Amino acid sequence: MHDATHQSFKKTAWLFYGIACLFPYLVGVYLILDLKALLSYTIFNILALTFMLILLGGLVIEAFSSRLKYLARRISLAVETGVSEKIEERENDLEEVHVLTQNFNTITGELDKHKKHSKVITAKMLSYVNDLEEYEKKLRDESLIRANLSRYVGKDVVDELLRSDRPAFENVECTATILFADIRRFTTLSENMEPEQTITILNNYFEAMVPIIFKYNGVLDKFVGDELMAVFRDHPYGERAPLRAIKAAIDMIETLENLKGTLGGDYSNLDVGIGINTGKVVIGNVGSENRKDYTAIGDTVNVAARLEQMAGCQEVIIGEATYEICKEQIQMKETGEIILKNRNAPVHAYKVIKKKIVS
Repeated sequence: MHDATHQSFKKTAWLFYGIACLFPYLVGVYLILDLKALLSYTIFNILALTFMLILLGGLVIEAFSSRLKYLARRISLAVETGVSEKIEERENDLEEVHVLTQNFNTITGELDKHKKHSKVITAKMLSYVNDLEEYEKKLRDESLIRANLSRYVGKDVVDELLRSDRPAFENVECTATILFADIRRFTTLSENMEPEQTITILNNYFEAMVPIIFKYNGVLDKFVGDELMAVFRDHPYGERAPLRAIKAAIDMIETLENLKGTLGGDYSNLDVGIGINTGKVVIGNVGSENRKDYTAIGDTVNVAARLEQMAGCQEVIIGEATYEICKEQIQMKETGEIILKNRNAPVHAYKVIKKKIVS
């Protein structure tokens, strides 16, 4: 399209030259025929007039074309470099050049606007990319944390820990309910077992018990041989921690009975004793620089461990603070004051005797 337009402009220019050159010859014919002028004089005038017209036309076309060439160079430079500046308009520009200059300046202005807009969009896109990368990293980290925490606590507790602004592993003093569960006579039972068999039985036992801790939103603190320790804390929603701990203990005993009935054999001799106590504890990192445990410590924990040692097969023994909170909902029987080893003050202990919640 551009080549066809360019050729059309050249034909127009040659037509102008043809008329311009023909005009002197018409003047010469007029001089000879009508004015009877001398031939030599006529030829000289024709040549002079023709030369002047050609020179004048050449100057006009050169002036026009030089302006067009200038515009072409500026447009080409803008296309190649992407840098464009407005072209100064001249008062003596021909109409076509004036229109071309205005259009170029309009396009240049629009391009500058688009460049600025593109820079803003690019900056926003980069910001979005960075945000997405941060969000993806956060999701990966949260997924890893969630996977690790899910080995020790239930889903609701994991969600609460991830929502909390407080660092998850700082030392904190709080009220908690501690549960200890221990297999009775396991040392004696394992004497006649191979190590692999002992590990298998323990793993199957814990596989059944740990989900129950999570079910009641407890935190698995640790395993000590065939004993497990769990921590229950109050939450803004749901049941109190002592009640959830007792429910978990009842569920553990019932699950163990089902496990014994289902698997039989070596499992038929498994019995568990459970101790539960409520009170102030300190939860935090305990250990050396190279090895630390995040655990609960304090007199409440020690009493819970002693209550567990008192419990018989399939028994749940609880402390007085736990009893006071749950006495209206769970039927229990006082075992009287007991003196615990290495503790001066006696402890009022109670045994859970009904495994169903009082409605």
